[in-house]
Amino acid sequence: MMTYLTPFECTGYDLFQSMRNWENQFFNYSEQLRSCKTDIRDTGDGYVLEAELPGFQKDEIQLDVQGDVLTLTAAHKEETEEEKSQKGKYLRKERSFCSYQQKLDISDMDVKKMQASYENGVLVLQMPKKQPDAPVSRRITIQ
Repeated sequence: MMTYLTPFECTGYDLFQSMRNWENQFFNYSEQLRSCKTDIRDTGDGYVLEAELPGFQKDEIQLDVQGDVLTLTAAHKEETEEEKSQKGKYLRKERSFCSYQQKLDISDMDVKKMQASYENGVLVLQMPKKQPDAPVSRRITIQ
């Protein structure tokens, strides 16, 4: 009798898959906004945010500022019935429509000078720091 040695992770068997499926259905994770992977670097005079958003088109990404909060949102648009019918019947479908959201405190940044670019699935946001106001000097006359 011959026994084949297959590493555990290569068998396709996942001991915890049924628990993850139950949790996803119970908490409805498919509709929940997920957080994207983000790096933020301090460049001295500002910050550079790099967010991984693979598979998103530029028009599916929004950067909104409200007060001192920057909200980064990325959401795939759902297909219309016509688009679904043109693609044919799926035999297997693992990709899903999803959304990501990240909120950041930008109270120390100059919002008017922020610049964003998106290339190869990575959003790069240049966020210059606010410059301190120069002290105002004036002479007070004595009466």
